[in-house]
Amino acid sequence: MAETVSAEDRRKKQALQRERKDALRREMLKTMPHGKLSIEIGVWRGEFSRILLDELKPSKLCLIDPWGVQPDADGGASLAGARSQNDMDRIYEAVKNTYASEIAKGQVSVIRDFSVPALRLFEDQSIGFAYLDGDHSYEGVKADLDAVLPKMIEGGVIMLDDYHRRGWWKDGVMRAFHEFLGANSAGLRLKAIKGAQVAVQKL
Repeated sequence: MAETVSAEDRRKKQALQRERKDALRREMLKTMPHGKLSIEIGVWRGEFSRILLDELKPSKLCLIDPWGVQPDADGGASLAGARSQNDMDRIYEAVKNTYASEIAKGQVSVIRDFSVPALRLFEDQSIGFAYLDGDHSYEGVKADLDAVLPKMIEGGVIMLDDYHRRGWWKDGVMRAFHEFLGANSAGLRLKAIKGAQVAVQKL
């Protein structure tokens, strides 16, 4: 008879997986541009935002997320712990509270909007580092990559999460990224791949 896995065991396993992923991302971030204007697309609870601040010491970090319940092929936000727009509103407020001191100092800004319209707020060739972890669909990743590229400085780096085929998005992230590289092959170079993280640098 198969043993049942308790909720506590699942939480411990998820916590361990998160620790391993964060350790890998910290290692990768050491080779990314430091001290530059940086953005994070897909913030959720803002946990990785702290790592970005610690590792990159950006001149400013802009957190971009609509904090809205978005339907997807696998249940969307409900699986991540938010079942309603009220939940998302609370998470948004919690992120602002978490970074209240950095926001007051001008080190962090929070933009509650979808990525493509939010990116229009930035001047071309102004962003040194961009972390993309938003809409994982092929169309969403493609739109984010196309919108962020003109905003990147020479030598700037775009880094993506979930560069694999295990999620509901299947090959969406990989396919969009590969097509993006092919369409801009003269102006980009692959900088690093670690686990499910991939980074490309603008030449």
